[in-house]
Amino acid sequence: MKEERSSIFRLVKIMIHPERVFSFKELESEDDLVEAMINHKWPICYGFYYGNLLYLGDGDSEDHPEYAVMTVDKTQGHHGVIGREVGRIKPVGMSAEQVHEFIRRMTEGRYDSENPVQIEAEPIWHHSCQYCRLEEE
Repeated sequence: MKEERSSIFRLVKIMIHPERVFSFKELESEDDLVEAMINHKWPICYGFYYGNLLYLGDGDSEDHPEYAVMTVDKTQGHHGVIGREVGRIKPVGMSAEQVHEFIRRMTEGRYDSENPVQIEAEPIWHHSCQYCRLEEE
């Protein structure tokens, strides 16, 4: 058990901001996800759930978003999510078709990586920040 915990801890560092608490919104369609990624600006701790994957805001700037794509293999406690980081996308400057292609690859399981991660994510959007400590305003 101790070895498993330290292994997860070590591999969590693959994400840029593993300490961030994320909040996400479930989207109905691939078009909605593409629209959200390329035509809107979101707080950097926001994310989306589509196609059984989390697209988590793991970047440093709202002006240059970067999303870590994560599987949800297991949930733990109230907000804990254990899974694998399977891809990353920086949609600024990408065409809608390029973003669609990336999402399709992820949805089909054609992953770029499979790095174990453990994060906290709340399935409702709210915002308080300093990279979301989930405090009510």
